[in-house]
Amino acid sequence: MSKPFDATLNAMIDLRPGQWADGFARAAGLPPGPSTPVDTDLATTLQADKVFRIDGPRPYLLHLELEANPRRGIPAELLRYNTLIAHHHDLPVETVLVLLRPKGLAGDMTGHFRRVGVTGTVITEFRHHVERVWERPADDWLDGGAGLAPLSLLTDEAAGDLGGALARFHDCLRASEADEAVIRSLVGSSYVLCGLRHDPARIVETYRRLSMLLEDSTTYQMILEKGRMEGLSQGINQGLNQGLNQGMTQGRVTGVRETLLLLGAKRFGLPRPAVAAELDAIKDVNRLTTLVTLVMESNTWEDLLSNE
Repeated sequence: MSKPFDATLNAMIDLRPGQWADGFARAAGLPPGPSTPVDTDLATTLQADKVFRIDGPRPYLLHLELEANPRRGIPAELLRYNTLIAHHHDLPVETVLVLLRPKGLAGDMTGHFRRVGVTGTVITEFRHHVERVWERPADDWLDGGAGLAPLSLLTDEAAGDLGGALARFHDCLRASEADEAVIRSLVGSSYVLCGLRHDPARIVETYRRLSMLLEDSTTYQMILEKGRMEGLSQGINQGLNQGLNQGMTQGRVTGVRETLLLLGAKRFGLPRPAVAAELDAIKDVNRLTTLVTLVMESNTWEDLLSNE
């Protein structure tokens, strides 16, 4: 099942897989334990989002499927995944459907799926867990560690006070003592995920403030002084912070374009020369900001430009 934001979510989970396994096992009321990611390829055309082996007195597999859009029929797909995963690994499987935003909730996402035969007899009954990310307190995700912290920005709390939520996210990153590469990736992932719930202009302004908070960090200053913070961090700090904070139109355009190119390259790969030229010709910072927030909803550079 391919979703536009898969690349961002997969990268975020891969940074701290143990925290995701532990956090969602606990959220579903399942026993936590040492976890190991396992292969998610189930068939030539079928792949689950994330699967972990959870060891303990009674080992089991934890299957996470992440959704942001309301598609009916997902519970039937989950049953198929669950059956194939159990067959491949010969262990009981617990499936958690992780809904990232209220818009993603469909009427059949109840955690209970039944398949009825011709005579009306129930021939299959499948129970799974449904986790609505936005309904939990932000602290639930922040307390799970830096790997889960970006989910705090999708909560109802964050919708009411994105600035405060981002400040707490920053505090969590600092407390985690993660290195610069992890911080860079988590900040970039959180920026993309914010587009699921928040207004583009609000995201850009709030992340400008986050850039200023990060620059106040002694560790972050050392990174900058050594010239080792490149890529996405450079796009956010030099573009959003320098450009927006100084109010220089050209700086704003350049910075947001750099952020767009970095996030897009992570999602689609490097743009073809014709696409790069089209992006370079865009001088409107608002248009570029809109494109940044649409990265997760697009499949290619061309799709991104046509979705605008």
